[in-house]
Amino acid sequence: MKYGKEIYKECNHCGGSLTLRPLLEVNARTATLWSDGYVDSPMVPQQSLLVKCGHCKAEVWLPELKASVLECEDQAMEYLSLDEDGLWSLLDEYGQQPSEHQLYIRLNLWQLANHKYRREKPIPVEWSTRERTNMKDLLSILDMNSAQERLLAAELLRQLGDFDSAEGPLLAPLEGSAFEVSKQISQRIKHKQQQVFKCQLQSSTNDLETGNCC
Repeated sequence: MKYGKEIYKECNHCGGSLTLRPLLEVNARTATLWSDGYVDSPMVPQQSLLVKCGHCKAEVWLPELKASVLECEDQAMEYLSLDEDGLWSLLDEYGQQPSEHQLYIRLNLWQLANHKYRREKPIPVEWSTRERTNMKDLLSILDMNSAQERLLAAELLRQLGDFDSAEGPLLAPLEGSAFEVSKQISQRIKHKQQQVFKCQLQSSTNDLETGNCC
């Protein structure tokens, strides 16, 4: 992987300068794509969009920050990762109206909930009330005009155990990696399997947007 030159962004809460290192090149050949859109690879590090300011500890959306006027390494601080509890707490602020913010938070919470099921061996899937509610709320804000989000919708319904409805989002034409993933989801729908799984792709992982940023 190759990083670009350090850049500095200004926190929209306290004005402090935050250091960012843009990722310019990655080797995705070793990446593992999961059926919920999560990408697991030591060569493709996670770069979150939602983090905490290293100065004031407030939550900030990195793509929305403007360039800092204080491009000084001595005054800039690293941003901090946001944990799962922090994501849940932000739903009070962003969970009322459909938005890219709410979509990002709910998608990441679903992927985090799936971590305990990312195994080769089949295990029973049991969602907590909070996890199940988040999955249903995520389903309600997906854009069915988007091929990638139709895949997510089918996968959410499958993982929720609604096998009768899960095939619906896959009926519209899909191409490339999206088509490959849809066939693998359909196979598991037929066998009434709920567990998240590793996708087997013939084409490059790069042509399938996953929405994974956390």
